[in-house]
Amino acid sequence: MEQIKNEKLLSAVKLVLKELRAKTGLTQEQVANNIKANKDLSIHIGRNETGNQNMTVSTLYELCEYYKVPISEFFKQVEEVDKGLKIKDINK
Repeated sequence: MEQIKNEKLLSAVKLVLKELRAKTGLTQEQVANNIKANKDLSIHIGRNETGNQNMTVSTLYELCEYYKVPISEFFKQVEEVDKGLKIKDINK
């Protein structure tokens, strides 16, 4: 079975990840090394910032935790990058 891949979503996610990293002033390698040192996890930052493949929600959680951004806020930023990704609440 083929994996679902939303190119617009992946593009917005990668832009937000790049912005968050840019705010730290760190390179991809430095972020990956910091996460590895603090959590003993190996995350390939470049792969996530290119948006060419789906990342796991666990990886996204670890990155949000590293950048000290709540996941809800992360997705608000994603929706700001591409307003077409915002899902309208039918209950409102």
